Amino acid sequence: MVTKTLQQFEKNVGISFSYVKKDLLSVNDMVSDLHEKIQHLSMNQAMLVEKMMNLERKIASKPVVKKTAAKKAPAKKKAKAKKTAKKIVKKETITYQ
Repeated sequence: MVTKTLQQFEKNVGISFSYVKKDLLSVNDMVSDLHEKIQHLSMNQAMLVEKMMNLERKIASKPVVKKTAAKKAPAKKKAKAKKTAKKIVKKETITYQ
């Protein structure tokens, strides 16, 4: 009877270790996937930083042109227009009975 329980115990321990091994392998796979994704993101970030630096260099290399207000020549005085008298028109209202 003792040998039977020892054999059963060994069998149960073996099964438990196989489950632990599977879980460890799946965790290892997940960590590997996360590592790959982090590497991909860091590469993208590095490319974006490089592009931003190139744009900054292009912007810094362009000469700055200050816009100054163009001086206008003095306007010629216009001849004064003659004032015309406004005609007042009275409106008549017609009422019908």
